Amino acid sequence: MKNVKRSLIFQYFTKENLLEIYRRTLVDTDNNKKAQLITEYLKEQNIPFESLGNGTNRLGINIDGYAVKIALDRDGMIDNQREMLYSKDLQPYVAKMYECLPNGLLGVLEYVHIFTYEQFLGNRAKMAAILEQIAEKFFIGDVGITDKNYVNWGIRMDGSLVILDYAYIYNVKFNLFTCTCESESLLQYDNDYVHLVCPSCGRKFKFGEIRRKITRQQQQEEIGDIRRLSYNLTEAVQKVTIVPEFEPTTQSETTKEQSEKAYVKKFIKRYYKKKKMEKYGLIPDDLDGEDLDAYVDAYEMI
Repeated sequence: MKNVKRSLIFQYFTKENLLEIYRRTLVDTDNNKKAQLITEYLKEQNIPFESLGNGTNRLGINIDGYAVKIALDRDGMIDNQREMLYSKDLQPYVAKMYECLPNGLLGVLEYVHIFTYEQFLGNRAKMAAILEQIAEKFFIGDVGITDKNYVNWGIRMDGSLVILDYAYIYNVKFNLFTCTCESESLLQYDNDYVHLVCPSCGRKFKFGEIRRKITRQQQQEEIGDIRRLSYNLTEAVQKVTIVPEFEPTTQSETTKEQSEKAYVKKFIKRYYKKKKMEKYGLIPDDLDGEDLDAYVDAYEMI
């Protein structure tokens, strides 16, 4: 069975455009200057875009209601590849990445409005619930519940919370996330998901301390060839053979709602006992039955 797929990248960028953008990432200057050079080039080529600003390694632009992340250096390319690698596994908690060039130069993601500070303050408990679930399988940096990291969070039109930048994510099986003490224990997050803590000796690590030890080669070995993850389009509109695992998963709203509510119940019960969730404005009483159902409904409106 065949179907037509569309590529936003090749709709707005020619192969010559992409080669020129890549050339500008190789210029011997800092990334702020590279972002300026690429922005000037996009304007010269009459590519319609709105600037979303640039981070350490990537320039963000809005094209036709989609967020496009343009790598500014090799690390930025790896960041795009990492988000492509883990986007599907982390749904619905991260911005969906729809397509990415094999070398990671450009990635196309859903556009999500960034948190205001007030939204951050009002959603700390929900952020903790999301990070609790993610932490069962992954280590993820720069999305902790702090004033510094709230700009890495956004909110969809349906009110669901989304992590916008999740390039600093690693499978818990990655062997560098163990303590250097004799126990070599797997590190765990603190309550705010900012520091990693050894459960044996109590030593605290910042996520960046560990990430700096991971080489580009190790990252590339983890990522592999991202062309295995999706359709590989070379034109703006292209007919392809349908591959079921590349298609969006569907879930009825009823099933989704039941699943989310079940997790919220599990989260509330566990966190009251384990992590003193009263600091996030939740009452610390034990709840069951109808009382718990009523509280879950109130919780979802926070």
